[in-house]
Amino acid sequence: MRTTSLRSLLPGRVRLAPFLFALIIPALASGEPHAGPAADTSWISMADVNWDNGLGDAVTVQANPGDVEIVPDPDGASRKVLKVKIERRENFANVVNGSPRAELLFNQPATFAQGSDYLVSWSTYIPRDFTFDSEQLVIVSQIHQSFKEGGPTLALTLLGTSYFISTRGGKQVQKTTAVAKICCADSDRGKWVRWVLRYVPDDSGKRSLTQIWKNGGMVFQSIHVANAYPEDQDAYLKIGLYKAGWEKAPSDAKSITLFYGPVSVRKRQ
Repeated sequence: MRTTSLRSLLPGRVRLAPFLFALIIPALASGEPHAGPAADTSWISMADVNWDNGLGDAVTVQANPGDVEIVPDPDGASRKVLKVKIERRENFANVVNGSPRAELLFNQPATFAQGSDYLVSWSTYIPRDFTFDSEQLVIVSQIHQSFKEGGPTLALTLLGTSYFISTRGGKQVQKTTAVAKICCADSDRGKWVRWVLRYVPDDSGKRSLTQIWKNGGMVFQSIHVANAYPEDQDAYLKIGLYKAGWEKAPSDAKSITLFYGPVSVRKRQ
């Protein structure tokens, strides 16, 4: 993603008339409780990482040395979790694109082909001393297209004390196709938050489905809206931090740390 401005996440009409944002959200997101799709035997595992045995072969690290490590659960549970951190003063010249990031890319076979039905689960933990940045967003999870350039197909971000979810796809991938604001990330300090994504990618939007649950409640739903780059059959999952304009643009944060629990990627047979 080339910009950290929230404007880049919003459809053109919203950028021109910000008050429309409140009208768009109810059509895309629902706060009503929903357990999410059943994880029955129709789903087959493509990747399953719990960090107890290290990073393993399922992931590729895109970070400076020391910015990604496996540590004890900060919540006190007897398990290992992933700790990801970035600092504004770091030199990111040797990281992908030279941009401030500390991310893990999930490798084959855990990629996303159009027309297939996927179920992805992961969890995040915001430390109690986390500094929320009201000046520029940070991507914390994403599905990235397999091409070299362009914004994420799906992005979960933090801006201020809110989460934002956005999708891209179709012929004009420089624009978002759906977006939702989710309150309130500051209430998640010191807590594990479980995310579940059901994802049916389709660049035409005819068969597409994007649904996200937060702690069992549906917070985002986009149906028949393009959510894949044209002809892309190998999009992939990334978790971690990406803050593209951090080195030059104003920011409230000097450092960012986030923890991640187990990650699962499944495909419906």
